[in-house]
Amino acid sequence: MSETMDGLDTAPERQEQLTRRSSTIRRQLILASLFPLAFFGLLSILVTSVALYQVTLRLALQGSTAEVRSAADDLAKITAGQTFPSSKDILDILHSLAIDNGSRLYMVDENGELLSGSNPKLMSLPLSNGELQAFLRLGKPASRLMVSSASGDEAIVSFASLPDDNGGVVLEEPWTAILAQASYYQLVLAGLLALGTVFSLYMLSLSIGRVIRPIAELADSAIRAVPGSVFHPLTEQGPVELQDLIKAFNQMVIRLAEQQETLRQYSHKALLSQEEERQRLSHELHDGTVQDLVGLVQRVELCRSEMEREPGLARRRLDELQSLVEQTLDDVRRISNALRPSILEDLGLSVALQALCSDLEKQMSSVRCECSISGEKRRLPPDVELAVFRVVQEALVNVRKHSPSATRVQVELSFREEDVQAIIHNDGSVLTVLDVRSLVRTGHLGLAGMYERARLFHGELDVVADPGGGTTVTFRLPNSVTE
Repeated sequence: MSETMDGLDTAPERQEQLTRRSSTIRRQLILASLFPLAFFGLLSILVTSVALYQVTLRLALQGSTAEVRSAADDLAKITAGQTFPSSKDILDILHSLAIDNGSRLYMVDENGELLSGSNPKLMSLPLSNGELQAFLRLGKPASRLMVSSASGDEAIVSFASLPDDNGGVVLEEPWTAILAQASYYQLVLAGLLALGTVFSLYMLSLSIGRVIRPIAELADSAIRAVPGSVFHPLTEQGPVELQDLIKAFNQMVIRLAEQQETLRQYSHKALLSQEEERQRLSHELHDGTVQDLVGLVQRVELCRSEMEREPGLARRRLDELQSLVEQTLDDVRRISNALRPSILEDLGLSVALQALCSDLEKQMSSVRCECSISGEKRRLPPDVELAVFRVVQEALVNVRKHSPSATRVQVELSFREEDVQAIIHNDGSVLTVLDVRSLVRTGHLGLAGMYERARLFHGELDVVADPGGGTTVTFRLPNSVTE
């Protein structure tokens, strides 16, 4: 379905606006998501690094303890042959243990004195005598992370006693060399987290685009949805909530177009009705008032010619002349009241409604029309009083045209605290009320005008068929427009 609207922007300008809105929303949402993703990514890296550090330390301590125990066994075999191990022997033991990361191996006597080491140039132990005594008191191989007194760097220092308390073996492994192996996995983990963050932002951007694109099209259609352009209902796409929004927008624009078409029809028929009313007034003035005035001129001439010859006939002519003048005056007054009721301006709404009821009784001798006023009477703004007057007038005209069987009509005007209410009830035939569009299409401009007056003053108009027969018209105006 398509409706007629007026386009304002050219296609390139609309596309540029669409792209600008899309990039702005996408950038804001991605930036808003980037901080929590980066924060939790860094937090994950920190927690994982700490955990990996602890695991690496624990495994390194266990490995160093096993290595120093094996080195102690090898050195015990050498010393059992009464051969004092040289630096080369100790270096061979390190190589046999496959330790090639800058580690050093030392042999000490039972008093903690250094006997030999894998590096002849460094003949000082990596730990103090007190720390060595602490290892000796344990009575079993052990390892600790400490600052090496020989190199000044962090190192894992391990100790294992030789059989028969003939001294012991000290193994020093640089902590940085051990930790370097775990750093590779830390870098891999950080890379995976960074890749995951980028992938998450990319998927977020695609999801945002899936949501933004229909919204941008919706905004673009809203800009172009003005009188005169062609509206094509948008495709319902995206999440369920967005589909509901697009569906509601399509229905809103379609209803708006229908209302605009109804207003155009109403304006057209109102113009036709106005011309018909002017034509009717012209005929009434020509066939009624003008003819009466012509008759008045002729009778004046007759009276003038008969004044001297037949005074009695002239007197009768004057009586006829007076009657014709009174009739002409009534016609002019009736036409004037139809155009603009002077009684409404002079005496107010209450008296004007009572006059309408009296006119209906004159026009329909079988109808008894009652008018009642309740509440504290007060004058309303002129346009509001005219709106109430016209609604009641049109309701009574409908009684005269469409309910000839009516015998009783009640008009009630209520001045209440929250609003002003006019109720018109008749016991005649039931009025079948259609919507405003149907009223306009079928030519019932009177009822359509009643609804439009209610909308114009933010009021309400209800036309209800009574169960026992008859119709009740209720017209309410809020006090916000009556003060």
